[in-house]
Amino acid sequence: MAQRGIVGFFCFLLICFALQNESRAQFRQLPVSLRQAEKKPVSSQLRVQQETPSLPFWDDFSSGKISESKWLSKGAIHSYTIGNNPPSVGMVFLDGMDDAGNPYSRSRLENGEGDELQSLPLDLSGLDAEDQNSVFISFFWQAGGKGEMPDSQDALILSFLDGEGNWISAWTQEGGEELGAEGFQQAILPVPPEFQHANFQFKFTHSGRLSGPFDTWVLDYILLNKGREEQDLFTNDRSLTRLPGSPFSPYYAIPYFEFNPELISGTIQNQFNNLGNRFRAMEYTVELRDLTTGNLVARPDQNTPVNPVAQAGERRDFFSTLPEDLDLIADNAFDLEVFVQLLAGDDFLVASVEGQDTLFHEGVDFRINDTISTVIPFRDYYAYDNGHADYAAGINQRGGMLALEYQALNPGYLSGISINFTNLAQRGNAIELMVWDSLENEPLLREEVLIPEGDGLASFAYFPIDTNILVQDTFYVGFAQYSNEYLYVGLDKSGDTGERVYFNVLGSWQQNEEVSGNLMIRPHLSQTPVQVEPEEIDSQVRIYPNPVEDRLLISGQVNGIEVFDFQGRLIKVPQEGDKNGKMLNFTGIQKGMYLIKFTQAGRAVTKRIIVR
Repeated sequence: MAQRGIVGFFCFLLICFALQNESRAQFRQLPVSLRQAEKKPVSSQLRVQQETPSLPFWDDFSSGKISESKWLSKGAIHSYTIGNNPPSVGMVFLDGMDDAGNPYSRSRLENGEGDELQSLPLDLSGLDAEDQNSVFISFFWQAGGKGEMPDSQDALILSFLDGEGNWISAWTQEGGEELGAEGFQQAILPVPPEFQHANFQFKFTHSGRLSGPFDTWVLDYILLNKGREEQDLFTNDRSLTRLPGSPFSPYYAIPYFEFNPELISGTIQNQFNNLGNRFRAMEYTVELRDLTTGNLVARPDQNTPVNPVAQAGERRDFFSTLPEDLDLIADNAFDLEVFVQLLAGDDFLVASVEGQDTLFHEGVDFRINDTISTVIPFRDYYAYDNGHADYAAGINQRGGMLALEYQALNPGYLSGISINFTNLAQRGNAIELMVWDSLENEPLLREEVLIPEGDGLASFAYFPIDTNILVQDTFYVGFAQYSNEYLYVGLDKSGDTGERVYFNVLGSWQQNEEVSGNLMIRPHLSQTPVQVEPEEIDSQVRIYPNPVEDRLLISGQVNGIEVFDFQGRLIKVPQEGDKNGKMLNFTGIQKGMYLIKFTQAGRAVTKRIIVR
């Protein structure tokens, strides 16, 4: 099997066969095999517009999406995280997966053209001779990024549409390990007069393996305009380059009642990039707000000067520290918005300077990449991840165990565990949910559960815990699996807490040293015991069979039987019987874990069952 660059990718349609022959159990990074939650089909038909836009054309993808007013996309995806050291915040990447999140080909070795990013028509007609010779397009590209590095036979291709409707290749970049994946490179090339017609278009095309998310190319900061030359590699623009870091580092999110300023970094990290060829004095502001009410929680920085002054072409991290007296302990859950603004004096793209007057292109606003925010859910759980699965990770050993280490800021009771499973085909599989206070000890919890159906990659499977488990200091949450196939768990690439992942596939625990990112397993906590410990059920009461396929029998004198799904919703299940017993008919009920609640001799009883 191939393992190239920082990650080995495998086509989902062939991965099960390939991994069944894997002889060495391991923990590894995997592709997100189905991305229909992220990729949205866009019609390949050109849209009818009242007026074809003209120059200039600019997009740095900082808006958070691929703009339908500028692009036709076939399989391209917007991302904030896949690129390394981008010119500005936000980018797009191209690979071998189509709009539905499926490989373009079922043949593992087939190569060809995959994703495309195509501009809408631009009117380049009517330019005078001087302008015709000064039309240039520039863009930043990166091979691989946090995806797979393209091989030497792979390529990123830029094509122009001529006046007869033919696509003509204008620029090609071949792959290869020597390219490196840590920095973006800039390209600039002319658009010759023969392409300057009323419906000009350009497109970027991925060329490589079509059997999965392979041979990744990342694009950013595309500018097409007249009045340029080959050395025109700078813009009068200063940009933020990433989403704000969470002030709860190493966590992205913490329970709203768990804030402890002595045990977290309290630092918000960001980065700017000076895309100009001159030094620039800048300031920045950082705010924390309650997203719902808009109330200001803290303003760590307001118009704080960047010191020393940013030099031409300089990229630099900057940090904002929360005030020591910050009190974030809340009575209820809320969403915390982290807002960062770079005050750099940016403006619209200059069109011309006539004496004392400066004319601007208002369609190109360099200020839009100076402001960015992210929303941190202040709920009942700890999370290293930001909720977005860039890739997946897992182990391939029957009986193997995967554990993620957490450090409780304050003691609390574990009320549940949520896990992002990215392979939709594995929904319904059984796992053994596990909790440890130390990996050298026996688990505090072992409970067989089924992976429930979900709503796509953004959904987490939530498993409630009805046993009182007090966690304090270090604890671990995870599972054991019953299959030799990789079980795909979401992996977020916005940060790296890979050293907190442990796996046991050979009888002893190993700390992860190969996979970087944030594994998407979250422990949920409560300030109070999950439930009052019930008295033992009368020995004459039996609940069987468990797991159940069709009918569940409850023998004995019980009353008020209710069934709840894994999200705590009351489920209507047909019941038959009398005071001496009940039969519950689960025929046609979705597979998964359910809670049966009833009263017996005046006592409330809760039992967990699995429907297969």
